[in-house]
Amino acid sequence: MADLPRMIRTPMPPILYLVVQDFGPGFGIGSGDVTGCRDTAYDNFADAAENGRPVAVWEIATHGGLPVCLKDDTDTFERELQEVCIARDLDWPTVRRIEDAPFPIAAE
Repeated sequence: MADLPRMIRTPMPPILYLVVQDFGPGFGIGSGDVTGCRDTAYDNFADAAENGRPVAVWEIATHGGLPVCLKDDTDTFERELQEVCIARDLDWPTVRRIEDAPFPIAAE
């Protein structure tokens, strides 16, 4: 075991985003990778909204490499999408929410 290369630890970002989408029958609920980049999360959210897929955005706060808090940030992303559309004189898509997730969102 001593000959195995040491694992290089990369610090975890203090905030991670998980964008979960319902891809419909045959595909189900899924997501891309969790990202520390809010712009990437926003792009995934906007793509889901534009394509009419139910979506949720969860913000995961971390400390010491562990998740410490999870909150639904979908409302914030929806408001931002509306503001961008208004500024560009575009109609904004209706954001469909993932309601009643079929899995536990957070442990109490």
